[in-house]
Amino acid sequence: MWTEDLFRVKQPVIALLHLRALPGDPLFDKEGGLQNVIDIARRELHALQDGGVDGILFANEFSLPYEKQVSYVTVAAMGCIVGELKKEIRVPFGVNIVSNPIATIDLAAATGADFVRSTFT
Repeated sequence: MWTEDLFRVKQPVIALLHLRALPGDPLFDKEGGLQNVIDIARRELHALQDGGVDGILFANEFSLPYEKQVSYVTVAAMGCIVGELKKEIRVPFGVNIVSNPIATIDLAAATGADFVRSTFT
């Protein structure tokens, strides 16, 4: 099975790293800015990896309300975050832009993600 090949275990534990609200989202912390989102993601990435997970899935879970077709700024911000953290990622990683499978694939291609999660129909 592809998951065994990628994660090197039979039943991988894939942790979901929920990115805080991004630029363009109503709940985005303009004072803290994107750097604050990156700093929180970095702490969570290290905590999850140090905790022994087999993979990480970056997702824009706090981009509320969810959009069927996300703004370009969402894809750009997520690409920036993953790019900033990529050298620190020690396990296979994936991406998910909630409710937007095409943008998810675009983001995966741009960041070199190992897998994606989305709703494909």
